[in-house]
Amino acid sequence: MPKLSFTSENMPTPEELQHMLAEAMAKSNPLDELLELTGELRELEQKYGMTSAEFCHKYERGEMGDDAEIMHWAATYHTFVELKTRVETALMREAVYREMELAAS
Repeated sequence: MPKLSFTSENMPTPEELQHMLAEAMAKSNPLDELLELTGELRELEQKYGMTSAEFCHKYERGEMGDDAEIMHWAATYHTFVELKTRVETALMREAVYREMELAAS
């Protein structure tokens, strides 16, 4: 997953930031990002002894606290679910499109 980080010494101009973001997005690969997120979630699941889905239910009920690692896990899981849904939707859309193309020919 492309990451950009800045300090007060290397803060880009708005134009530079826009260019950097466009470049990072062009280089990104949703499947690679999904695999990276999966690895991060697996580490947290092993550390805490529960699945991310179980964690999410407990987190939403306020049972997991709010330290930095817990907040990171919640954000990572949310990003994972959102990206997984987008990838699945894109794959289904492509499969339906291909099926329609084959049926029309």
